Amino acid sequence: MKRQLTLATALVVLMVGAGPGSAQNTVDLQAYAGRYPWDQVEGVSFLDNPAVKSAVAGALIDPDLRQRLLADTGSGNAISIPVIAVGDYLYMRAFEAASGGDVSWGLLVSRDGSDAVACFSGFGEGGAKTGGNAQSSVRSFWYADGDIFLTRRSTCPGNEDIQDEVQYRVLPALATLRGEPQYEWCFGVLNTGSGMAGSAITGDGACFIPADSDAQRLVTHTCGEGKICLVEALVSVDGDDGQKLIREVLSVNQAIEQAAPVGSYLEQAGSFADGIYANGKIGCDAANGAAHEQVSIHLSRKARPAVQLGERYCAVIDAAGDAPNPEGFQTTLQIRCGSSPDEDAALRGGAAGKADIVVLNVSSAREISLQDSSLLRCPIRQSSAPEWWLSEPPANVRAIQF
Repeated sequence: MKRQLTLATALVVLMVGAGPGSAQNTVDLQAYAGRYPWDQVEGVSFLDNPAVKSAVAGALIDPDLRQRLLADTGSGNAISIPVIAVGDYLYMRAFEAASGGDVSWGLLVSRDGSDAVACFSGFGEGGAKTGGNAQSSVRSFWYADGDIFLTRRSTCPGNEDIQDEVQYRVLPALATLRGEPQYEWCFGVLNTGSGMAGSAITGDGACFIPADSDAQRLVTHTCGEGKICLVEALVSVDGDDGQKLIREVLSVNQAIEQAAPVGSYLEQAGSFADGIYANGKIGCDAANGAAHEQVSIHLSRKARPAVQLGERYCAVIDAAGDAPNPEGFQTTLQIRCGSSPDEDAALRGGAAGKADIVVLNVSSAREISLQDSSLLRCPIRQSSAPEWWLSEPPANVRAIQF
C-alpha cells in the first residue's frame, strides 16, 4: 500500500501583529536585470540612476562605503557581474580582482527604488578591506538604515547563492532590525537537549525557540519532543549568526505517516483549509474585529460544512476537485448563502438563501485564494472569530491556552 506523509495540525490561539504594507511603485528598475552596472537604460546607468542613489543614501551613512559601492564598482580595479533579479529586488555584486573575491560588495535594491541594503566583505570590521590580524577570516556585513543588521562568515554572496541568502537570512534579519517579525515555516525534529537555552527545530528549516517562552510551551505541548514538527511562525533573526528565533507561533504541525487519507472529501480539504482569513491586501490586524473583512472556513464540520464570506454565512452543499494534499490543491465548492448561521438548516434544504459556486485554491504557503481573491491566514482570535466557527472547532484546530 502506498504511504504518504500528511500533517496533523493544531492551530494556536494567539494575538500577533501584521507586517508592514508595501510601498507604492514609483519607478521600475527591472530593465537593468541582465546588464552590467554601467550599462545604460534610456541613457542612465544602474549606478547613476537617481532611485538607486537615493536608496543607497538611505542604507549607508559612511561616505567611503557609498564611494566603494557606486564609484569603485565601475573602476578598473573591480570586477563586476551583471545585475540579476531576486524576487522583487535587483542584486549587484563586485569585488577587487587582487583579493580573489574576499574583498567584495553588493547592493540589493527594491525594484521601485524605495529600499536597499548593502553588503561589504573583507578582513576588518564592518567589511573594511584591511584591518584584521593574521588570524582574521573574511566576514561580510550587511547594512540598512545606516546600521549593520547582519554579519556572515563569508564574502558577499554571488549570483548563485543570493536567492537563498535573501530569502532565509537577509530579509528576515532586516525585518528584525525594523521591529517587524518575519513569517517563516520551521521544519525539522524538535530537540530540547541538556544545557540548551531553549529548544531547536533541527533540519532543513531550522529554527530556535527561546527557553521558558510561550512559543516553547506551545510547540512542545502540541508536537512533542523528538517528533518531526512543522511550525508556522513569526521569527526574528539574530544579527550575529543568522539564527531564526521563533517569537510568535501561528500553527504547529506534527508530521504523521499514515496509510491513506481519512474522512470525507470535505473533511480532508478542511484539514488543510479550515481557518480564519483576511484580505491579503489589508492584513490580519486591519481585519481584526471587522466581520466584513474576514473569511472563515470550516469544511470539516460534521454534516454542516460552512464558510462565512464577510457577513454572508454560506452552507457548503458539496465539493469536488483535486485530492487534498500538503503541496496544494484546487476545489470547487457548491454553496448556498444567507445572512445568518441560524438559517443553516433552511439553506441546506433550499428554503432560504441563494445558490452559488466558488473556487478555492489552497497552497503550502500562508496565502490561499477564493475566487481569485488572495487571502492571508490569520491567528485565531477569540474576540473576532465567528461564534459558530468557535463553538465546534475544526478537526485540525485545537485551541491551546496556558
